[in-house]
Amino acid sequence: MTKNKSSRPPIITIMGHIDHGKTTLLDALRQTSIAQKESGGITQHIGAYQLEHKKRKLTFIDTPGHAAFAAMRSRGVKITDLVILVIDAVESVKPQTKECLDHINNAKAPFLIALNKMDLPNASPDIVKKDLADAGVLVEGYGGDIVCVEISAKTKKGLDQLLEMIILLADMQQLKANIKKPFEAVVIESSLDQRKGPLATIIVKSNILKIGDNIQAGPIAGKVKALFDHNNQSIKKVIPSQPAQILGFKKVPQVGSLITNESSFVEITPKTPDLSKKDLDKLDKTDNPKLKIILKTDVAGTLEAIMQNLGDEVILISQGIGSITESDILLAQSTVAKIIAFRVKPTSAAAKLADIENIFIQKYSLIHDLLEDIQQQILKLLEPTIDEEILGEAKIVAQFTVKGITIAGCQVTSGKLTKGNMVHLMRNKDQIANSKIKSIHQEKEIIDKAKKGQECGIAFTTELDFKLKDKIIAYKKIN
Repeated sequence: MTKNKSSRPPIITIMGHIDHGKTTLLDALRQTSIAQKESGGITQHIGAYQLEHKKRKLTFIDTPGHAAFAAMRSRGVKITDLVILVIDAVESVKPQTKECLDHINNAKAPFLIALNKMDLPNASPDIVKKDLADAGVLVEGYGGDIVCVEISAKTKKGLDQLLEMIILLADMQQLKANIKKPFEAVVIESSLDQRKGPLATIIVKSNILKIGDNIQAGPIAGKVKALFDHNNQSIKKVIPSQPAQILGFKKVPQVGSLITNESSFVEITPKTPDLSKKDLDKLDKTDNPKLKIILKTDVAGTLEAIMQNLGDEVILISQGIGSITESDILLAQSTVAKIIAFRVKPTSAAAKLADIENIFIQKYSLIHDLLEDIQQQILKLLEPTIDEEILGEAKIVAQFTVKGITIAGCQVTSGKLTKGNMVHLMRNKDQIANSKIKSIHQEKEIIDKAKKGQECGIAFTTELDFKLKDKIIAYKKIN
C-alpha cells in the first residue's frame, strides 16, 4: 500500500426484476424500513446507503426494477465494484433479470446471485439455477464459479453468509483510493427541494470533497454549501466510496453525470428547443394527432426514465423537476397540453389558477400507471371511440346535495342516459374521471333514463370532482 493509496469500501449495486425483493434485502441489511415507504412497494428512485459489517464499511446502491429505469440501472453498474443480482426463488429468471445480466456483462462487473424468498414453501432453487444456466450463468455446483447464496430478506436467513461473500469478493479486487488523483464523483440521483434548492446524491470515486469546493457536473456548476450523509446528518467532507448529498449546484444536475472539483470554471448554459406558437400550429395540422404534455417529476432520474419511454405520438411541450407552477398552468392553457405530475403537487397559487382555468393535473405515484395511461390517451386521441359506443351526452349545469349525496344537475344534449351506464367526466377535451350512473332524479321522482332535451339530476357510484360546464358521456364497451 503506497503513501497516497488506501483501502476503500466496495460499491455494491443491488439489481433484479421488479418485486423480487431488492429493497427488502437492503432494508433487512440496514435494519430500517425503506421498502414500506415506497409507493406500491416499488422502488422509484436510486438510493445510495452505507452500512458496517464486522467493522467493514459497505456502500450499496439500490436500483429500481421497473423496465423504464434501464438507463439508470446501466449507470449503476458503471460505477459499481460488485453486483448482487436478486432473484425470486419462486418466480425464477424474468425478462428484467436477463436485462440486468446484459448490463453486468457489458460493464464486466463481478457479481453474485442472492436467491431470495427461500422462506416460501414453493421456492425452487434448483429450477432457478437451471434457468440461470439456460441464460448463460453457471453457478457453483452447476458447472460454474458464480456464487449463489440462498437467502430470505424477510426472515434474514442467509444474510450473514451473503455479507461474508460480498467482503470476500471485494477483497479479491484489492480496491484502493488515491487521494492524489483529481476529485471525481457520480450523480446517483438529483432533485429540486422547494426550500433548499437543487440537491444531488453522489458517490465519490476518487479524492475528497469538502464544503466550499467548486463543483461542475456537465454544464451545471456550483459551490458546495452543505454535505449530508445517507442518514441526512451534516458532514464536512466526503471520501472515496462514500455516498452523500450535495447542496450547492445552481441547477439540478443530470443523473449519471460526472462531478469534478474545479478551482475555476465557466458555467455552460445548455440550449433547449423552444417550441413557438408557429411550431405548435404546424404540429396541430399534421395528419396524425399528437398528445401534448407538460411533465413534472420529483427527481431527475424519474424524469429521464419517463422521457425515454414516451413514443413518437407524444410532444413534450415542457419538462422539469419540482412542483407544478403557475407558469405550467398558463403554458398548458396556451398550448392545450395535459399536465402530468409524478409525485409532485401544484403550489397553492398554481392550484387556484388551475381551478379558475379548468386545467386538470394528472397525478401519479407509480411509473407503470403513468406510462399505461399515456398509451391509453394516445389510443383515444388516434381513435376516440376505438372500444366504446357512445350512448348519450349531458352538460352539467348545476350542483346540489340530497341526503348527503352530491347530485349533478344535467341537461341531456344527445342520446339518452340510463341508470347503470358507465360514464366519462370530461372537462374541455380532457377526460377527468370515470364512474357509473347510480341514480337519475327528475324533480322528486327517481327515473330509469333521461333522453335528449330533458333535464335531470345524476348521482354517481363514486364521488366525482365535477364542475359546472363539465360534460358527462355515457358509453358501453364494444367486445
